[in-house]
Amino acid sequence: MSMVGRNTDSPDNVIPVKNMTKNGISPLDLLILHVLQSGATPDTANKDLEKYGYVLSRDNVKNRVDELIKKGVILEHNNEEDSKKDDKIKWILVDPSKLFDNQWYTFIKSQNPLFERRVIPYSEMYSNLVEISREYGVVTAIDLVQGEGQNYDFILRIATNELTLFEEFIEKIRSLGWVHSVDSKPIHVLEGVGLSKNSLTKVHTNYFYEPIKIPDFETYLKSIKQVFRTYDTYIKEEGASKQKITRKKDSDDVA
Repeated sequence: MSMVGRNTDSPDNVIPVKNMTKNGISPLDLLILHVLQSGATPDTANKDLEKYGYVLSRDNVKNRVDELIKKGVILEHNNEEDSKKDDKIKWILVDPSKLFDNQWYTFIKSQNPLFERRVIPYSEMYSNLVEISREYGVVTAIDLVQGEGQNYDFILRIATNELTLFEEFIEKIRSLGWVHSVDSKPIHVLEGVGLSKNSLTKVHTNYFYEPIKIPDFETYLKSIKQVFRTYDTYIKEEGASKQKITRKKDSDDVA
């Protein structure tokens, strides 16, 4: 590996590249993802890495980016083969199961407002959760279910490599006055047995992850047209009904 610590002659001062998580993502890989997300290109990322003590050639960085794509860590990005040298990667879509050892769905039930002296609106509860989520940086989504009689009102999707941070986050949620109960369920990434270098080994199955969704154009257009047709029909029927009433009133007045 063509990497040395910046401004240091001692190999002991080189920033470690040892993989600390079970998914085999090194700190260098993670840093590359960050600089790409910040607007660097595969051709210019090595300049950004130098600021953190990594000195790599341009080709070395590009090879590591290609490896992250092959591993399925980078699912998609906007920089293609025909992109110009200075074209920036404006966005990257990554598979969270490759970057985080631990993922959970956390279910939160609020106090029943019928038995509370002070009714807290759901909007305030949601704001509380957003504020705490930004403080801890482990939440990827917060959904409001708001089902009366259900087992929970909010669903949080959590991803982290630090269990202690997750536990602190859950305790902070429990401390909110309106929270009745908190329950977390781990998200499991299915594993199978695959052949690697002529030996059997555990492999992850393809992880379905599509956070960016856009409605199908034809279906959307068809739905909009149907709405307008229904609205036009309603207006015409309402107009005809009013005309009948007016005519009937006029005929009664003449009589």
